[in-house]
Amino acid sequence: MSPLPVPDPAPPSALPGADAAVPLSDAERAVLDAVRDLAYGQVEVVVHSSRIVQITRSQKVRLGD
Repeated sequence: MSPLPVPDPAPPSALPGADAAVPLSDAERAVLDAVRDLAYGQVEVVVHSSRIVQITRSQKVRLGD
């Protein structure tokens, strides 16, 4: 029996509640930028009253043996 095909994830505009006409805010863009080039680490987003107030990015550098 062959495995069932896995569908591709929906593009952001196809997600429920997503409106392609609404541009990203500066804070939302900053979150994406913090994640974009991160190979190892974490991004913490602090939200108060539905607003992004802080973004903390911790990056780990993996060194070869």
